[in-house]
Amino acid sequence: MKEASEMKYGDKIEGQTWDDIIKVMTSATVRFELLSTVHTSPVTLDVQREGGVSTKGPRGGVFVMYNCARLHTLFDSYERGVEKGLYPEIPDGSQLDFSALKEEGEWLLLFNYIIPFSELLDQSGQALDREGGGARVNIKTEQICKFLVSLSKDFSSYYNRVHVLGEPLPHLFNQMFCRLHLLRALRELYHSALETLNLPPIRQL
Repeated sequence: MKEASEMKYGDKIEGQTWDDIIKVMTSATVRFELLSTVHTSPVTLDVQREGGVSTKGPRGGVFVMYNCARLHTLFDSYERGVEKGLYPEIPDGSQLDFSALKEEGEWLLLFNYIIPFSELLDQSGQALDREGGGARVNIKTEQICKFLVSLSKDFSSYYNRVHVLGEPLPHLFNQMFCRLHLLRALRELYHSALETLNLPPIRQL
């Protein structure tokens, strides 16, 4: 993981901050390899495999963490714009016209991920009664992993196509704020889902 980071960022990979990031990314990689497999199936880890680890491949923990970090970067950029006076503070959702969300990708994120997420959590951790008393919990971590990877693919596609922070012009603010509300909910989703895997989100990658 450190080698992959050095290939991308060069000499910037030093200090405690990067040590912490690499530690979390390594943990995310291993956890996704293990937890994305149904618990009744064997897992093979090839620790001797040659080749670097892609930081942006469309699968696994690195890809998920990378896209979660992109959301943090987006909101950090917005907050810097507010401090410079370029953008006003995000208004309450009741003051916005959400019909400005016209991109198919925006509604895909809402209806395929944000809305059904709580139901997914309910299904992935159901307590099942056992004969003779007691209970066991059937934790379907593979569903959470699959959900996060799928979400990251669709979010990445949307984020690469749509410029969320537009020009600081008043007539463009409504659409920008609607998108920020949507992506703030998405960021909270990432945090909740990663918490179920005992993974902290990272702010940069």
